[in-house]
Amino acid sequence: MGESTTAVKKKHPWGFYVCNLTFTFERLAYYGAKPILLLFLIKAVGEGGLGIDNAQAAVIAANLTAYTYLAPIIGGYISDRWLGARYAIPLGSVIMAIGYLIGWKAANAAMVNLMVIVISIGTGFFKGNLSAIQGRMYDDKSMLDSAFSIQYSFVNIGSFVGSVATGYLYLNTFKNGDVLGFRQCFFLSAVFCLIAAVWFVANWKSLQGQGKKPFKYLTDTQGNIIGEDSKKDKKKEKSAEPLTRAEKRRVWAIILVSAFSIIFWLFYYQNELALTIYMTEYVDMHLAGIEIAPGWINTSLNGLLCVALGGVMAAVWRKLSERPQGDLNMFQKIGLSFLFLGCAFGVVVLAEFTRGVGSPAGNKVSVLWMVGFVFLLTIGEMCFSPLRNAFVSKYAPKKYLSLLMGVITVATFCASKLSPYVQVIIENMNIFPVLVAIFILLLLCALFMVATNKKLNKLVEDED
Repeated sequence: MGESTTAVKKKHPWGFYVCNLTFTFERLAYYGAKPILLLFLIKAVGEGGLGIDNAQAAVIAANLTAYTYLAPIIGGYISDRWLGARYAIPLGSVIMAIGYLIGWKAANAAMVNLMVIVISIGTGFFKGNLSAIQGRMYDDKSMLDSAFSIQYSFVNIGSFVGSVATGYLYLNTFKNGDVLGFRQCFFLSAVFCLIAAVWFVANWKSLQGQGKKPFKYLTDTQGNIIGEDSKKDKKKEKSAEPLTRAEKRRVWAIILVSAFSIIFWLFYYQNELALTIYMTEYVDMHLAGIEIAPGWINTSLNGLLCVALGGVMAAVWRKLSERPQGDLNMFQKIGLSFLFLGCAFGVVVLAEFTRGVGSPAGNKVSVLWMVGFVFLLTIGEMCFSPLRNAFVSKYAPKKYLSLLMGVITVATFCASKLSPYVQVIIENMNIFPVLVAIFILLLLCALFMVATNKKLNKLVEDED
């Protein structure tokens, strides 16, 4: 008999799925709490909230997003140098559980701030380390794209289910009279984090020995130490040849993209802040006799659209790349993202015209206006968000790759920290002129990108 030519189907290791399900539990917790945090802060005490001023509440809620972006940089460093990822992950899960339990018992803004800090510390130990362990399980690196696509699905399942379930639970199951069930949802988030920790520890054997030692040690796919990042290697890296002119231009291009990233995410996050408050005051949150939770619009719908549009946008970029002139460059795509985000705010401007500019809160608009807002916002997100890291990976000088990836993360952190101050301006000026100003500013950013895209693209495409 001749030798068989049947291709052997490559399988992902069981440890990979262990990590993915751990991530799913963590996302169930995070998106079980995040969509209701702002509402918990601003709702009256008699409705189960804390009755905090809108502007102050927006600052506190924004910190949860901001610090959970920044903390993994610090937590990752500790894990890489001293702790080891397999121990950092359950530790982070337990710390996050403690944070959610603080939210369960929170009686004032100070306790909610403590909740945010503790959850962020836990996230710092958790996020990044799971992906690091997963990536080290593979001898065949060609499987990594498939692996992380699967991970993305597990993450989004947790995010979607968490936000949908919470929206129902606090409005119905956990509601007692006029008291909404925010606190019970925080408790449930703590339970999910503890389940994640137990599940992960119970399946340590499936991790192929990965994460036993800090990642400063080089290991094979079975976790055996095969080397170490030595100080000599670091000194050698520092003494490397200086950047070329082309590399310097690309660094500036990445910094410019990061700067525009701050502007984009600053207004994108109004979906979770100012627009959430707008929904509670000026939008009829009922559809076909069903009460719609704000989180179903700004979180669940957004996540569902991200998944649905992922393949569509990939097909669009692929089709454009087949043109004689090729695909759109990064700066053109940034321009598109600003255009769609601007149009999203234009929808809310039109909603205000429909409601009556300056009308009392009793005059409400249909929740379908907010559906339109989130649809356009999500298209803008898909034009920008998935492409940032790819842009940095493609053009960053190799010795500064990690640093410039960090710049992107810090840009998102800055946007998150600045985002609540839009609500502060709204409180002082009323919402309509602020909406119009955001609409105009975003369209101007889009026009700037269109007008200067050739010059900007030369920063990355031209060679010395």
